[in-house]
Amino acid sequence: MNVLMILLASLSTGVLFSLPRASLFTASIVAVGGYLLNSSLLGIGVTQQEAAFAASFAVSMLAELLAKEFKVPALVLAVPGIIPLVPGSTAYRATTYLVENEQSLGTETAMRASLTAVGIASGLLLASALSRRVIKPMLARLAQRDEDADSPGEKASESGESMSATPRSAEEE
Repeated sequence: MNVLMILLASLSTGVLFSLPRASLFTASIVAVGGYLLNSSLLGIGVTQQEAAFAASFAVSMLAELLAKEFKVPALVLAVPGIIPLVPGSTAYRATTYLVENEQSLGTETAMRASLTAVGIASGLLLASALSRRVIKPMLARLAQRDEDADSPGEKASESGESMSATPRSAEEE
């Protein structure tokens, strides 16, 4: 039931933020995946902050990889997936505790909500940085290598031409 609610909420978020129709369902599936990862990690005893970090990292990495396919910025796919991870109820409880003059409990709960938000932001930033600095260049090199392997005749003729040039002597090298 929660998965259906997350799917509907992320679809609604996508409509609210005017996501392109072609990417609405994909963004919602990414959101459901992030929610399921977060719930699974919480179920095995991982802290809320660590689970939020891992889930936001996964959501952002998926968004980065799918963005080129759907020709949209990665944030278009990531935002609906991050919304379910935001610790809104925790922040609300912290505010309630503080209003009810339970300072220590309010401060502790506010700190947990803040650390969860930091975990979400860190996951987004790390995935974005890894994707842009490591994964995308690696995929581009692999695509280039596959492209070069698909046309061996052209490459052989190019390398044959370079070998037919006048050889260098040992002194020139």
